[in-house]
Amino acid sequence: MGVCCVSDHHLRVPKLGQPIENSDISACTRLESIRKYYEFVKIIGYGQFGTVREAVKIIKNNNRSIFDRSEMLKGKHYAIKSISKEKIKKGLWMLKRELEILQLVDHPNIVKLYEIFEDSKYIHMVMELCTGGDLLDYLISKGTLLETEVAQIMKSLLGAVNHLHSLKISHRDIKPENCLLVNSEPNAEIKLVDFGMSIKFGDDAMTTMVGTPYYLAPEVLKSKYGKECDVWSFGVLMYLLLSGKQPFKGLDINDLFRKIMIADYNFDDSVWQNISESAKDLIAKMFVLNPELRITISQALKHEWLNSFSADMSARINLEVFNSIKSFKTPSKLWREAMKVLVRNLSEDQLGDLHAAFDEIDISKTGFVTPQDIVQAMKRNGYDVAADEFDLIIRGMSYLGKGKLNYTQFLIAAMDRRRFLDEESLWAIFQHFDIENKGRITVKNLKYALQKAGCFISDDDFNDIIEEFKLQVNEYMDFSQFKEIMTCFSEQITVNNTEDDESAVFERPPAKRLSQRRLTIRRNSQVLEEMSGITHTQS
Repeated sequence: MGVCCVSDHHLRVPKLGQPIENSDISACTRLESIRKYYEFVKIIGYGQFGTVREAVKIIKNNNRSIFDRSEMLKGKHYAIKSISKEKIKKGLWMLKRELEILQLVDHPNIVKLYEIFEDSKYIHMVMELCTGGDLLDYLISKGTLLETEVAQIMKSLLGAVNHLHSLKISHRDIKPENCLLVNSEPNAEIKLVDFGMSIKFGDDAMTTMVGTPYYLAPEVLKSKYGKECDVWSFGVLMYLLLSGKQPFKGLDINDLFRKIMIADYNFDDSVWQNISESAKDLIAKMFVLNPELRITISQALKHEWLNSFSADMSARINLEVFNSIKSFKTPSKLWREAMKVLVRNLSEDQLGDLHAAFDEIDISKTGFVTPQDIVQAMKRNGYDVAADEFDLIIRGMSYLGKGKLNYTQFLIAAMDRRRFLDEESLWAIFQHFDIENKGRITVKNLKYALQKAGCFISDDDFNDIIEEFKLQVNEYMDFSQFKEIMTCFSEQITVNNTEDDESAVFERPPAKRLSQRRLTIRRNSQVLEEMSGITHTQS
């Protein structure tokens, strides 16, 4: 099923289920050759339905000439999953469901989908590139992992699946092969991938037996189960990471399933002598046969083993992050959608401390933060918040989310907008909207461009954008005009707050006596300029 967007360049926006409000994924399909836009570098993997290649985006510089190959390869790289339409024919429903779920999720430990192309033979998914290999290969190369490392891996992945469960999504195929490391650096971020088996669940039990045999929960084998099956799979994963062995082994598939059905595992191997009792306790709680009595994902995140062995990531959050959120105020829909494009394409290195800040503020590990979460994080960082300041945080957040912010929305509100909105970044955003690749954004295709950016925009909202910039139907916007608009709205965020708010910034208290220090208000214009929402955060 799909909704066609009629235009001169034959682009289509598929309707994968109901449109997701404020979607942060470019869920559009371009019916043209992907090689016009991406240069394939090398094959990095094979799958049942196709091939995965590393690729780099072909972009123009702002004098409209194409980069040569040597310069192009210095740009951002992507993973392109090319799926054979002939091979996927009977499993097309799986692909549609995966795309629908990737539209909905937004979490730092879940792989990103950027855009989709379709030609006569293949469907191409342009995704975040992870170069560190999968978790199984990593385990094999290391031989054994320390509990501290396993705890950090589990904490990240449990957080990702807790986000899924909060959206009523079950992954149903958690295994080390579906966990990718962003790079080969020590303590690299880990990403959950492959949502082909995932499903939106309701009140009724799921009945289809899907997944990988070693990781199947006993209730899945009975074809009547819920989201608790993911917890069991985590138990298998944790057991494997700590010991290097599977907890359930059989002479054949039937023997394997028999042992799973009775939870026939043990900690008798000598390797378990050097592993903490709290780790064994968490595994045992994940292997409870009755899913109603099994530990939940959110409970597992609070288990003493994770608290004791995972690294303390609660580093002090830069005060400017809080000030940026508080001061965020822009009614421009085009500006907000352009910022989504920007933050989705930032690397982990570019995000720097913002990823850690989100993780620290998201105390419930659902992948969303509320005003209350932000206030509590400020208090943990040594700042007290007055009632009127709390109201300003709520107001600032209301421009992006309805009572809470997802990961992308948080980055938009908290980032140093002056630092990231340089000419190179603005040009990359402009090219994302320039869907005709003619160096201009026309009014005729602007609505589609917004849909391509993941904004399922209503006719009324689109008319507001047209009115906002006083555009006529036959007009277009070139890069210089686009740059002026983006820069103008970034500056207005600061100007509006200095004019409208008596308390535009939080003051940084001295290093001593942070825990009880109340925030004071400073009206000095220089301070406002330096510490409002468009100043630097640490990275």
